[in-house]
Amino acid sequence: MMRSMFSGVSGMRNFQYELDVIGNNISNVNTVGFKGSRVTFQTALLQTLKAARAPQNNLGGTNPIQIGLGSQLATVDKIMTQGSFQNTGRKLDLAIQGDGFFVLSDGQGYYYTRAGALDVDMNGTLIHSSTGMKVQGWTAVQDPTTGQRYIDTNQPIGDIVISAGMTMPANATTLARMEGNLNSASGILPFSITVTDENGQQHTVRFVFSKTAADFATQNGPFTENQSYTWTAYDEGNKVVGAGYVVVNQFGRVVESSSLDPAFTGSVTAQQDEIAVSNIKNGTYHVVVTDSTGAVIYEGEQTASGGNLTVNDPDIVNDEEYNVYLYFRWNTQNVQPTTDGEITQIDIVSPDDIPPNGSYRVRVIDTSGQVVYEGTVVVSNQEFTISDPDIQAGQQYTVEFIALGTEEVSVAPGASISIPSSGELRFYESDSPSNFVVANFESPRYVTAVEVYDTLGNPYSLYIEFIRLGQYEDMNNAWIWRVYTASGEPIIYIDANNGTDYVGGIIDFNESGRMTSMYGISWDGTNFTVGDVELRTIQFDASHMGDGVVTIDLDLTSLTQFSGANSATFTYQNGNALGTLQSFAINEAGQIIGTFSNGLTDLLGQVALAIFNNPAGLTETGNSLYVPSANSGLPQIGAAGTGGRGTLIPGALEMSNVDLAEEFTRMIIAQRGFQANARVITTADTILGELVALRR
Repeated sequence: MMRSMFSGVSGMRNFQYELDVIGNNISNVNTVGFKGSRVTFQTALLQTLKAARAPQNNLGGTNPIQIGLGSQLATVDKIMTQGSFQNTGRKLDLAIQGDGFFVLSDGQGYYYTRAGALDVDMNGTLIHSSTGMKVQGWTAVQDPTTGQRYIDTNQPIGDIVISAGMTMPANATTLARMEGNLNSASGILPFSITVTDENGQQHTVRFVFSKTAADFATQNGPFTENQSYTWTAYDEGNKVVGAGYVVVNQFGRVVESSSLDPAFTGSVTAQQDEIAVSNIKNGTYHVVVTDSTGAVIYEGEQTASGGNLTVNDPDIVNDEEYNVYLYFRWNTQNVQPTTDGEITQIDIVSPDDIPPNGSYRVRVIDTSGQVVYEGTVVVSNQEFTISDPDIQAGQQYTVEFIALGTEEVSVAPGASISIPSSGELRFYESDSPSNFVVANFESPRYVTAVEVYDTLGNPYSLYIEFIRLGQYEDMNNAWIWRVYTASGEPIIYIDANNGTDYVGGIIDFNESGRMTSMYGISWDGTNFTVGDVELRTIQFDASHMGDGVVTIDLDLTSLTQFSGANSATFTYQNGNALGTLQSFAINEAGQIIGTFSNGLTDLLGQVALAIFNNPAGLTETGNSLYVPSANSGLPQIGAAGTGGRGTLIPGALEMSNVDLAEEFTRMIIAQRGFQANARVITTADTILGELVALRR
């Protein structure tokens, strides 16, 4: 009977341990980062009454006869499973999703915890709010050269300090990067219109537009808001029935239009894979070349020199006969008047540049691209006079002669199409204005801006303007660009010798829409010239309020040219103004990101996490803290998100992993086990009482 009583006592003692553990679990059901425990038991000593016997002769073997002497406590295990998360919205509340621990220091040693309720003390030090211990990690170090902050997690951990008056130094912009698309479908898009002649026969006329070459003889010529296009009208058989030009502003509104004079129409046989036309007037022509089927082989602008004009194109085949249409647009350049207030034929160097007799609308343009005079003039016997008080003797001007011809295309008797002279791009049947087509216009001009900084942090708004040239010299998809200030003044390049030049260039795209080349342009006071060296630098004087010359590397390599909306924009520039720390937050990697008054963010520090090979082997010291034990392994300290340490969840806390339902179930089992063991003792006592009563 004594054995059973002692077995009952051992069972009661063990279930008492289990109730103690269950009680501790339940009392910490709302403790942040708490990890519950469980109890396991094992058998105590056993008394062997008879040993086991092996089989022998005709008898089988027998098992040992043993009587157990109770149970004993085996383990109290930490359950290190992940707890649920409670959102708090507080930026310094951090929950760990994974196996890591926060590292705390009291100045004497390190402690580890899962409770992530943090705070900042009066010195800006990041601390554990309940214990006041300092959270360990890395404070960002500022590069003295670039001013950029960085963290080296290979360095020893230490206190994290975030000062309220922390500043971000000003940095000059040295790199600006553009990305996005430049619309290849810019300009006036082709269209067709059907008209009816006097016999009721319908004719479909197709209009095709080609951007005229940019005016490189004036400083604003290539960048004027008004863009000029030549148009060619084709009938159903691809025969050219008319040509002209139209000038539109940046919104696609017509500001000028006219027919072009047909200077030559005929058949030419190609020689040496090119077409040559001779005995024509020098100047710029709109050229259309079609084959025997009427298909357009070439359309564009060519310049005649010495009375000869040559068209080279890969599609031109030797000894084939082609139809050639030449349309001439009068244009006189480099006029230098000798008398204030007027320009006459005497001021024109070559008499061949004087148009034939007739009335013309003329435009006088100075070297800056500004229109000095616009009006009507009559040419008679190659003599004319343009009078205006703004015309100054000795100054350089460009004079454009615009023919005042009919502004319509005749397709057949009684069938003609009127060309718009102002307003919207409305082409209509002359005898039936309700039959019209408004041509679609996509501006070839695109402007975007970026704010850059000098070394003192002074901001400068720079605008970059792109104008699509299309075909230019040996480029097929050229865009000219320039940089100017908010006042509209072009940025002037400052070289090492204090020389100046124009900040702009020409970029070209291949058939895949990728940029292939980028060349600089120079303005010599008379003409733009394209350099043979790639320009990838913007350099300008930061003026009296700035800090000398600002040099910026311009990266346009990510630009594309596809048929789609213009979306090119500056996605990156590395300069900034002076900034003062406004606020900070901690991300999933434990990085402390500061937001500064200049609108930028910067890295301020990083919270460290530690993991152990056996986290259940850590020793609890109270206050939800742990220290390593002989069986926990050494702490492995690093950044969140690396080495299996887990990640952080900002604005949340990890709740206790105690399950009340499970704890109550264990409590019931422990209670019943305790009662049963007590019943063993009382039963054994009753039997002993019966034995004592035998003496009576």
